[in-house]
Amino acid sequence: MSDKTVPAILVTLLALVILAAMFWGWRARKRRQTAFGAPTPAPTTDARGELIADAPVLYVATTRAGEPLDRLTIPGLAFRGRATAGMYHGGFSIVIPGEPETFVATDRIRSVGTSTWAIDRAVETGGLVRLDWTYDSATGPVDVESYLRATGLGDARRLIDAVETIIPAPAPPDRTPQQEGPSS
Repeated sequence: MSDKTVPAILVTLLALVILAAMFWGWRARKRRQTAFGAPTPAPTTDARGELIADAPVLYVATTRAGEPLDRLTIPGLAFRGRATAGMYHGGFSIVIPGEPETFVATDRIRSVGTSTWAIDRAVETGGLVRLDWTYDSATGPVDVESYLRATGLGDARRLIDAVETIIPAPAPPDRTPQQEGPSS
């Protein structure tokens, strides 16, 4: 054996242990979150109503309301990626290529605002669009927050304005999520 073989084997073993720990950690998270099964299928194009605004975004995460460090493993929203977000009269759509579309009906949207950070993403003040909505899990409704990073100039403001024109009256004060930034 050469002088470089032993360190190479040790580094390879360490990398395999780290990958195995990541794999088992993700499986354990999915097991703990079995109530977050597949969301309701997205309605047909006609049933959504008119498109109000859409924009290319970077989808960051969906978390339980008030817990921006606890990523949920909802199918279609489990992984970060490039996406298209759209606001229709009937609801909000998030489409990540290769994942099932997530459609949040208007009556499930609680509020919209901005955030500075979520999980592993920190940006300038108000750099993330935060959509607060209610997910119908197997154990009952759960308040969640989805974080999006608009990629085009002015797209975040257009998405926020579009959501604000459609969402129902504000929730009672005890259900209103903590805002990290005003919806501006």
